[in-house]
Amino acid sequence: MVSKQASNAYFQAQASAKIHPVKLVHMMYERLLLNLACAGEGLEENDLKKRGENLSKAIAIITELNCSLRPGDESAPAQFLRGMYEAMLIELGKVAVTKDAAVIQQAQRYVSRLKEIWEETAMRENGFTVERKTERPTEHVQEEAAKAYSPHEKKGAVANLCYMV
Repeated sequence: MVSKQASNAYFQAQASAKIHPVKLVHMMYERLLLNLACAGEGLEENDLKKRGENLSKAIAIITELNCSLRPGDESAPAQFLRGMYEAMLIELGKVAVTKDAAVIQQAQRYVSRLKEIWEETAMRENGFTVERKTERPTEHVQEEAAKAYSPHEKKGAVANLCYMV
């Protein structure tokens, strides 16, 4: 008999297999930004668990993005992305020891820009429409993301979302 957990994992894998690769990368960038924001909050609040869990998730996403680049692709964009991802992996790995919030903020700026470029190029080329929003402070973006994941939550939704998945 198959356990419920194994069954859920199977269905999640099936669902993710149906997501277009371009959209999947976009989703990874969005989640990475959320994990970086939550790690930054954990650092500010001196919450070791929140910081650690979200840094680990951010590092895992960056690793996956790096691995998704075509092996043997030596084009300038691929080399740039590899270098960017590897630099972020090295620097974010040090944050637990250095407690340097500037590293997280820099990673957020890089990922935000990569996400914008992805939306302007790959997403549009593949027929995905991306709603462009005006620049807003990070906390507003986090609140919107929290509402999208848990519409019944009120205050503290961002903090709760930091512990999700």
